[in-house]
Amino acid sequence: MQLLCCTAAAQTNNSSSVIFWTEGRMLQLQDFKVVNDSLDTVDDKVSALTRTGITYYLTTDKVNGRPVSIRITVEATVHKQNTFIKERVLDYNASVKQRLLIHEQKHFDISEIFARQAVRDLQNLRLSANYRNEIADFVQTKFKAAEFYQRLYDEDTQHGEDFAAQDEWNEKIAEQLEELEAYKRKVIVKKL
Repeated sequence: MQLLCCTAAAQTNNSSSVIFWTEGRMLQLQDFKVVNDSLDTVDDKVSALTRTGITYYLTTDKVNGRPVSIRITVEATVHKQNTFIKERVLDYNASVKQRLLIHEQKHFDISEIFARQAVRDLQNLRLSANYRNEIADFVQTKFKAAEFYQRLYDEDTQHGEDFAAQDEWNEKIAEQLEELEAYKRKVIVKKL
């Protein structure tokens, strides 16, 4: 299971509390806070919750006080302070833990898919003097689409418990990441 967030952030994120999607870097048990099985923090139906989302940064270049271009950086992120596993997970055998981590990683990968789509689509977005609001609205729309897709993923895989469906989604997600490979460098510079 996952929660999504969409944030506009200052360039100074605390790297110990945020994980930026990086090819080859998989989520690990150490990335999750362990919570008591009886706490309400995580739904009883799930063993883990990953708070993943899309974060973007704006930098404006000005000439004589007037904006002339902007740099937009879009990142898929996991926010560790709100990413949990139930205490009982620590007692699972290694293969069950691995399956759980793969399911949670795919949530992170889905956020990366939508971050790459945002980069692709932002390249063609026409901006006005109200560009900050236009970009925020655009990213919010992309975020809502990602949120819907994340719910569909959890429903189809029954939170990773339907192994056949999980395998299908693993392939589907890998294909989508590959299709959007050209957009993995997630910085766009736009003239105003």
